[in-house]
Amino acid sequence: MESFIKMYQKQSIDYSSCEKAPNMLILFNKYRNVIIKNIETVSQYTQTIELLILQFKLNLILKLKENFLNEIEIRRELQKSSDFTASSDLLNKLNESLVINKKKLEYLEEDYFKHRNQIDQFKITLDSLRLKVEKLTKQKKEYFSNINKITREMGGNSNNQEHKLEDNLDFDENLTNSQRIRALQKRARETQNEINRINSRFSKTKLKYEEFRPLFETYEQDYQRIIEMIELDEKKISELESKLELKINISRNSMPLDKIKLQSIRTIQEIENDIKEADSEIKVISFQGIDPKNFNKCTNKIKEFDKFLSDNGSEIKIDKNVGELKGIFKAYQKFEIIVDELESIINKFLVEVNLKASFRLLLSKDNQKFIIQLNFIRNNKESIDFNELTTPEKIFFVIILYISFELQIDKHNIIFSNLIIPVEFNKAGSIFRTIRKIIPIFEKEKNFGKFNLIFIFSNLEMKKEVKNLKIIKIQ
Repeated sequence: MESFIKMYQKQSIDYSSCEKAPNMLILFNKYRNVIIKNIETVSQYTQTIELLILQFKLNLILKLKENFLNEIEIRRELQKSSDFTASSDLLNKLNESLVINKKKLEYLEEDYFKHRNQIDQFKITLDSLRLKVEKLTKQKKEYFSNINKITREMGGNSNNQEHKLEDNLDFDENLTNSQRIRALQKRARETQNEINRINSRFSKTKLKYEEFRPLFETYEQDYQRIIEMIELDEKKISELESKLELKINISRNSMPLDKIKLQSIRTIQEIENDIKEADSEIKVISFQGIDPKNFNKCTNKIKEFDKFLSDNGSEIKIDKNVGELKGIFKAYQKFEIIVDELESIINKFLVEVNLKASFRLLLSKDNQKFIIQLNFIRNNKESIDFNELTTPEKIFFVIILYISFELQIDKHNIIFSNLIIPVEFNKAGSIFRTIRKIIPIFEKEKNFGKFNLIFIFSNLEMKKEVKNLKIIKIQ
């Protein structure tokens, strides 16, 4: 990129604004380092939060285990009473029934509300159509009323004077009463046609509604039945719990029954499974060095994170020098525009040899500099690089690259010599073929008309003259 910019700056001061474009890379690396440091900060923050979560989770699980142990003691005590056992079994069955019915309700709800919304939409549509018909019927009656009124007036007035209608009908004041009657009759017919159309739609909608309603009613019956079953189960559970509470005779000092709902008192096996699961989680958390009674590890981690923020505060903040940023971005955008313009000019010539060039601005592998990658497309499909071009294509491109650059910097006299291109491209046949192809482009491109092409050839024999090229031989 730097070489490219210097090449333009040597030719014109207009390109000095591009000088800051390479600073985009410095800016990029600077912000990348800030992002990396922020990622490290977030990582440390996450570790601190995770440690706190583990600490609180361990204490929560220990408390749950304590409740499980109390629950299992209550269950063992209650099992001594056969009367309670029967009631407890019934309570469990009711709870199971409640869970099953709630699941059924959950499965049914989506379809039920979907069908109910469809029914509601049918009703809304039918009501809307009915109101439209009523409105149009009233309007039609007004038309006929006005017709009758005009007719009566005409019968009593032999001079056939114009009649002013009492309603707000929009008529030309110059119309005769006969013309107004015909206009009202036309509107009445149009209104009747609209009524017929709406009635037809109403009938079709009504038919669909009647066909759909039985299905919805089935869903509604099932939905209401499950709701009633759930309410009945909840009522029975509430009544049974009240009876069981009266039968329990355990010291509340040793057994905190007020913290355990009777509905949640399960079988001993279920409670023991929960205790085993709690022990397993406690073991996993404790293995990470978490002590339920010692918060030192959490405290130290928080202090460590606080120190990290203090030491790296400047490295995790983005410097917002708006003026500098604007200057760099403007320079970079200016450079992109220059490259795009050069590419556009080059492609005006390359189309003659079925090629299209593409300049891409890329970062080097070490992210230390910008590089310009040049690629070509042959015949609108084959992607190739410069080394894959044929020798005549390479010579053509080298020449039009130079000329395109001169055109872009607005140099009116463009001087090209075979002495400025590499020796391996100094082939007379390809050079003169190139010139023959590009001269017609200058003739047909309006923007190229003001430029003069001057070719200086050394030690090249022109076997065939080039059209529209004036030749001066210097001995």
